Amino acid sequence: MPKNKVLIPLNQSELSQKIVPYVEKFISADENDLILFFVTRPPSSAGFGGPDLGAGYVPRPGDQSVMPTLHPIYASQQQDNIKAHVVKELMAVTNRLKEAGYKVSIEVGFGKDPVDTIINVINRSKINLVAMSTRARVGVTRFFFRGIADEIAQKTNIPVLLINPAEE
Repeated sequence: MPKNKVLIPLNQSELSQKIVPYVEKFISADENDLILFFVTRPPSSAGFGGPDLGAGYVPRPGDQSVMPTLHPIYASQQQDNIKAHVVKELMAVTNRLKEAGYKVSIEVGFGKDPVDTIINVINRSKINLVAMSTRARVGVTRFFFRGIADEIAQKTNIPVLLINPAEE
């Protein structure tokens, strides 16, 4: 029997990773493959020198800074750099899930609209389930500030597991 594909959209917030214990609790490792999907805006070619910090990816303390160079830095090089940082950042989560028996892969999506980027990967990769954390808003704030999770749940034809972790 083919395994299901579970997409877990993440970003650099702690909130996004709070879905992981729920995935371990409710989604079996035997029947599901996990795709950790990091979404960020696409970098543009930064010209000569430093990285394009407008891409939305923020280097962590301890990362080596990019010094000015005599050659151009292309968008594809910045994407490769961001992908390497994402793999490093998600290493603890990836190892935890692999130790629990899951097959885990990491993908990085670059797009101006995170919802469209996630929907595209859902369709392209034939995803069976999306699992993600959300800040559940109610009333007027929900009307004006619809969350990414809410939009994905409405725009896909597949199940979406949403959790709203309690404030600590």
